[in-house]
Amino acid sequence: MDPAPTRYVERDGAALAYQVIGDGPTDIVVHLEVIQHLDLCWTDPHVHHNFERLARLGRAVVFQRRGIGLSEPVPYVPTLEQQADDVLAVMDAVGMERALLYGIFSACLPVAMAAACAPERASALVLYNPFADGLPLGTGVLPGWTAGEIAGYRVAFDELLDGWGAGLTVPLWSPAIDTPYNRRLMGMLERSSASPATARAHSDWYSRLDLTEVLRAIQVPTHVLWQETDRLPEPVVQRVGDLVPGATYHRLRGVPRGATLGEGFTPVIDFMEHLTRGADRHQYDGRALGSLLFTDIVGSTELLSRIGDASYSTLRSAHERQVHLAVETAGGRLVKVMGDGTLSVFDAPARAVRCAATIREEAADLGLSVRAGVHTGEVERIGPDVAGMTVHIAARVAAAASPGEILVSGTVRDLVIGSGLMFEERGVRDLKGVPGSWSLYALRTVDRPAVVIDEAASMQTLADRAALAVARRAPRAMRTMMRVGNSIQRTRLRRDAAEPTQL
Repeated sequence: MDPAPTRYVERDGAALAYQVIGDGPTDIVVHLEVIQHLDLCWTDPHVHHNFERLARLGRAVVFQRRGIGLSEPVPYVPTLEQQADDVLAVMDAVGMERALLYGIFSACLPVAMAAACAPERASALVLYNPFADGLPLGTGVLPGWTAGEIAGYRVAFDELLDGWGAGLTVPLWSPAIDTPYNRRLMGMLERSSASPATARAHSDWYSRLDLTEVLRAIQVPTHVLWQETDRLPEPVVQRVGDLVPGATYHRLRGVPRGATLGEGFTPVIDFMEHLTRGADRHQYDGRALGSLLFTDIVGSTELLSRIGDASYSTLRSAHERQVHLAVETAGGRLVKVMGDGTLSVFDAPARAVRCAATIREEAADLGLSVRAGVHTGEVERIGPDVAGMTVHIAARVAAAASPGEILVSGTVRDLVIGSGLMFEERGVRDLKGVPGSWSLYALRTVDRPAVVIDEAASMQTLADRAALAVARRAPRAMRTMMRVGNSIQRTRLRRDAAEPTQL
């Protein structure tokens, strides 16, 4: 099979690179990790073989996130919302109505978000080496990690970022494939996929992201994969399977010592073949991840008594028109107006928070003070209405807000990392009728710059550029060269294993 041509779809002024492989019966979306390159993929004989297998399974769209590899460079880290929207945009570009969504490591985050927000677009979800609570790159303890694992992983990750381009992704991924030859290949992938600044900015972003509420809201058949030879602790991956309702956890066989980079994914492709042969049938049942915004006019009774029924009715009608337009412009839907308050639903939390800020500002122009609350969680959509515990929580968050204040739950605060939204702590509150205690945060600003990447010159060497040129013009010749390199690697490993240890 020849390499697929690279296509592009524009996303917020930046071109997102993708390729379409095969024309089989199942639509599949493969979201690649940061360390990957669509041209170089085709030069690894085992990755090439995996692509051929995907092509037999279905029509697979393989793409990279904004700013990575062949996608157009951007001076920021795209937010979780943007990355989830990009998944759906690539599907739209090739005419996929529903697809099996497959993510790897940090790419699991946006495909999970897409499946949670738009379950009608996902036939199934496959997550390889996902994590729910971020990564232990800072201080503190995370679920599923021992103290020793945290210390070792943190050191290895720091070494990777400090020595970007040296192939240190390999030992962080799987010690079984940690060979000098694989490190050299991975080093070229690192240098060709992202600059050190880009790699560090993306790593800092996803290491701080808490996806627990998103995972709890997923309503599509989900499969969580971990290989026995992977470095990421198994309990960390198992936790993702525990959080997703009805998810199945799969412990895949490991790869042999000295396996190639492409062979590292072979057990995953084996699983995909098994899954698509007996593909899960999923029908959207009306439940999805939603971000709810409640607003309420403060002091409405006093205002009514002061200006009279007719004037107040005119003022409230003008406010409701403003709310309707603001919600529609932000991509949400006004569910209902309840006396002096409103309820709206959005696919993503940052849009809901920014919309709340717009509503507050426009209400002030009318002489009105508005309080608002935002919470994200599973929502049941019943016709035009919404129901479920998330609705009650969002209402209680809004009720806890002071006049002119926009309060959000800790879930919202965690999901909008990197969006430019900044919050102040408002402490832990008990919300009436809602179990547990809830951390609340007040919106401080909406215009802080998003995570900006301080770019440096590319680390690509002359050899990297030459390899990329050969990859584009003669991928078969490149694969032949890599087969020879893989063979030499195996021969050396067998020879080293056979030599007696010198005392």
